[in-house]
Amino acid sequence: MWKLIRLEWKKNDTKKYMIYQAIIIAVLGFLLFAMCYYIPIDAEMGMTDSVPEIGDMAIQIDLLSNLSFLIFTSVMLSSFIIKAYKNKTQSLMFSYPISRKKIIFSQMMAVWIFCAAGLFFGKLFIYLLLALTSMVKDGFPLGYDMTSVSFYLQTILKTVLTVTLGFLPLYIGKRMKSSKAAIISSFLLFSVMNGTIGDLTLRGNTILPVLLFIVSLICGFLTVHNVEKEDVM
Repeated sequence: MWKLIRLEWKKNDTKKYMIYQAIIIAVLGFLLFAMCYYIPIDAEMGMTDSVPEIGDMAIQIDLLSNLSFLIFTSVMLSSFIIKAYKNKTQSLMFSYPISRKKIIFSQMMAVWIFCAAGLFFGKLFIYLLLALTSMVKDGFPLGYDMTSVSFYLQTILKTVLTVTLGFLPLYIGKRMKSSKAAIISSFLLFSVMNGTIGDLTLRGNTILPVLLFIVSLICGFLTVHNVEKEDVM
């Protein structure tokens, strides 16, 4: 299985995706650094009331990084799998004396491992960047503690959740035979998870992410299931 995963990385030239990831992380880091550094601080009152949304930067880091990498994961899954069907390169892979299920699963895992590593280390980079910023700008509440074990456990869990959610748009895109459908689905999925209607918001809901995680795992299973009987698109 590991050889198949490495083959997928080599076949799809993951170096370019590493560059894309680096650009995304750099842009997010610069944006969040600017938000953190240029917040007006009152000498007597502390944090001004004009920016209550960014009083806790951990929320902003999660929001922006999860959105970016959910879409990025959907793009990679579309390129590795859906586009491979449309370009007929998948038929060449299926001609090998290897189970189709193993091929599809290895493609999914190749993207999952790549994106999970990128999101995890990207988040750590941004967290560290803002932590160093807070040392320069006293009084800015970051809302996280990088010396805590629970901080890293939560970061890992959120990373696993975000990247796994990419299986749901993949299933939709594969069923509709459209990469655009997969990418649009990732936007809609994130909107549902973080949507706000009046005073009602789903952002802090703990049940919804768990349910979507289970649905995504089911979609991942269905993507692999019965692939032996499918015709190449």
